[in-house]
Order: sequence, then structure tokens, then C-alpha cells
Amino acid sequence: MIFKTIEKFAIICIAVMCSGQAPPQSPLVRAFGDNEYWIVAEDMKWVIGNTQTEIKVPKGFVTDFASIPKALWSFGLSPHGNYSRAAVVHDYLYWTQRCTRDQADRLLVIAMKESGVGGFDEFVIYQGVDRAGGSAWKDNAKEAAAGLPRFVPEKYLQPADPNVKWAPYRAMLVKEGVMDPKLTQDPTYCAYGNDTKVP
Repeated sequence: MIFKTIEKFAIICIAVMCSGQAPPQSPLVRAFGDNEYWIVAEDMKWVIGNTQTEIKVPKGFVTDFASIPKALWSFGLSPHGNYSRAAVVHDYLYWTQRCTRDQADRLLVIAMKESGVGGFDEFVIYQGVDRAGGSAWKDNAKEAAAGLPRFVPEKYLQPADPNVKWAPYRAMLVKEGVMDPKLTQDPTYCAYGNDTKVP
């Protein structure tokens, strides 16, 4: 009798673990010379909560991780905390603008929850993007409309100069005629950003 109870408990535990949520993948990245911007060197995927819906940050996307002011770094918040995976997804959503800004910010919260970010950090980061993210959103829209790329094509993934920064490298890409690829991903994931609950 006791063995059957243990067996049932083990099966339930395994089922719960297998159906549990998974945080966004840790991205494989290559830094620019100033370590402020990074190229995502392979597709980064995140399946939202217990859904089958995936957000894929494509290989070649350029991120700055979490845009946290240096004044806050001494308080334990930096661009590279355990919220950095969520920040890459958020950067992608802010650049592509296929979701609303509010949806992108709420998806950031969901990704942070799934990444095990503490309540205080989650609150501070969300408040930061909610209150100050409007300028980044508008700047991204202007840059995209001007044809500035945010995706680095395969042949440019390894800059010849390891000290090159993103701005001059991007200018070189523009001179080379590089444009962002057409996005084929279906943005049905946006609907999960109507709430901050992990689905």
C-alpha cells in the first residue's frame, strides 16, 4: 500500500515538473567593444508559461540587455541580473513593435516571473519601463522608419575589429545596404501581455 502511494506521488511530481513553466533561454551572445550592446548569436526562444506559444528572438538581433541607469547599479540592479533574459525579449518586442507597448511591458513581467526575479526587482524594473520606456519606444520607431537595422546578418556576426562599438558598426551595415529581415513570426503571443499573470 505504501509503495503504491509513493509511486502515485512520484508520478504526480514528475507530471508537475514536466508541465511547469520554463524561463526564457539564456542567449548565446557576442559583445561589441564597449560591452554595452550584444549580438544574439543564435535564436533565443521562450515558451510563455504553460502555453505552446513561443516568442523567438532571432539570431543577429542586437540587445543592450536591461537599460538600467548606472546610478542604480550600486543598489544591485545592473544590465545583467537574472532579469537579463527577460530584457532581451523586451528589447525585441520594443524594436519590432508588433505588440502594444503595454503588452510588451507586461510580457517582460511574465518573463521575469518565470526567470525567478524577486518581487522588488520585478517591481522596480516594471515601473522603470512603464514610466520611462516611452522614449525608447518612440526612438525605436523612428530608427526603424529610417531603415536603421537592429539585426546583424550572418556574414557580419563576427566584427573584424573586436573593439568596435554598435553605433559605428551599425553605420557600416547601413553603408553595406543591410536592412532588417521581414518578420514571419505570428505575434499571437501579444495577447498574453494583456495581463501580468503567468498563463
